[in-house]
Amino acid sequence: MNRFPDLIRKYAFRDPGKMATHFEGRDFTYAQFCDRIQSMGQVLVNHGVQPGDRVAYLGQNSHWLVEMYYVPCVIGAILVPLNYRLSADEMVDVIADCTPTVLIVDRHFVDRAAALMDRCPSLEQLIFADWDTDAPGLPAGTPSYDTLVAQVGKVADDAFDDRASRSDDTMIIFYTSGTTGVPKGVMLSHANLLTNAIGSGHLYGYRETDILLLSGPLFHLGTGSRVYTAVAYGTSMVVQPRFEVEETMRMIQDRRITTMTLVPTMLQMIMDHPRFDGFDFSSIRCLTYGASPMPVALMERVIEAIPGITFCQAYGATETSPVLTVLPPADHVPGNPMIGKLGTVGKPVIYGDLRVVDENDNPVPTGQSGEVIIRGPQVMNGYWNRPKETAQAMRGGFYHTGDAGFLDEDGYLTLVGRTKEMIISGGENVYPIETENALSKHDAVAQAAVIGVPDPKWGEIVYAVVALHEGTSLSEADLIAFCRKKIANYKAPRGVTFWDGPLPLSATNKIDKKAIRTAVLATQDSGDHA
Repeated sequence: MNRFPDLIRKYAFRDPGKMATHFEGRDFTYAQFCDRIQSMGQVLVNHGVQPGDRVAYLGQNSHWLVEMYYVPCVIGAILVPLNYRLSADEMVDVIADCTPTVLIVDRHFVDRAAALMDRCPSLEQLIFADWDTDAPGLPAGTPSYDTLVAQVGKVADDAFDDRASRSDDTMIIFYTSGTTGVPKGVMLSHANLLTNAIGSGHLYGYRETDILLLSGPLFHLGTGSRVYTAVAYGTSMVVQPRFEVEETMRMIQDRRITTMTLVPTMLQMIMDHPRFDGFDFSSIRCLTYGASPMPVALMERVIEAIPGITFCQAYGATETSPVLTVLPPADHVPGNPMIGKLGTVGKPVIYGDLRVVDENDNPVPTGQSGEVIIRGPQVMNGYWNRPKETAQAMRGGFYHTGDAGFLDEDGYLTLVGRTKEMIISGGENVYPIETENALSKHDAVAQAAVIGVPDPKWGEIVYAVVALHEGTSLSEADLIAFCRKKIANYKAPRGVTFWDGPLPLSATNKIDKKAIRTAVLATQDSGDHA
């Protein structure tokens, strides 16, 4: 049986004084990390939490949230980290779906938590997790996380062995971003997450001596999976409340960060920051990126600007814990035989059976696009309370990603877009990522998003929305002409909107195409064109 709390206890025994987490100037050793998790487990038991119950957390990144990744499973319960960027109604819907009995909140969302306690019948107890024990707007009598932990005191390591969740039990539920519909709760087990942590960590070159920076949102598995990888390898975690470009660069320098994970938009912000050259990045050994495809032009720029750092790309999905493929550090070294693979997302992980299939789930020939599907021990337990959606996503025993791509003769996977995002223009299939990559090669283009826009003649046309680098200018005709030199004419945009400022981002720091589409269509309906 494999369980994460067992690993934490092992490191607490073997190296009790080693830093487990650092947050806002304070260190917590592995011994303290272990003791606090056990004590908080007892707190939840005292509040009536039973095996299988859900515990929700609403807050920015913190050492409390990192601890809560492990606390519920110690007593057989399940954590639900809430996306704090959701609207009030959306949060109510998520809570109504998973019916947690306890809500833990930090100082940033006290008012929201108070409203949720009033609106959500399942919530019986609110707990405040912050340095202070009280905050304006907090309902009277709300107990403090740290006060409760102190009152309980030390709890025996084996106190909950009879009720702790087992290898295949769900330990956490991540709600998907919902960009293609209503958010669904993805149920992940110890076995799912440990398979991913051990199976992908060695590909990144993780070491026990690493200092990992957690700056992306921990309500999302892209960064959250690194919390599990850190425990699997016994590394130290530096927690940043939220990604802020200059503060992130400062933490890399001051805390001597050796590895971190970014999505392309975050990396773009760092590279474009006017003080980029003023910080010391020499401690970083490996920078991993993922969550959305990396524009080739940006990757080439980073490799040139930060010599000595290795890069590793991971492509995945929440439903697969999350890694499906990895483009390892060796393939990012300029001059290596595979440097031309930077536009791919790497090779499938060895523990997953990945295939590219047609609409009938039959494998397609090498080089031909189709849907990416996978099966293996890292694939989710299913969607919470959604047996039909689970069966549809897992038909034939494979998880269907909804991503379109192709495998080349060397076994590397290239993504060409979401199957549901595919644009059909005049009978031709266009995947937005192909056009976006072409747009990103123009020196003036900082960001690009491609959508399909209804058209009476072609059905849909390829439409680009771009943000330019500060101080540059570009015409629609020149950009379209540039693209037609890079890709087939039918893949080039037929219209362009130049966005004022950076493109909007979703809760997971991906470019928010839903918001962009709404804005573009509203502009066109009003007759005001770019």
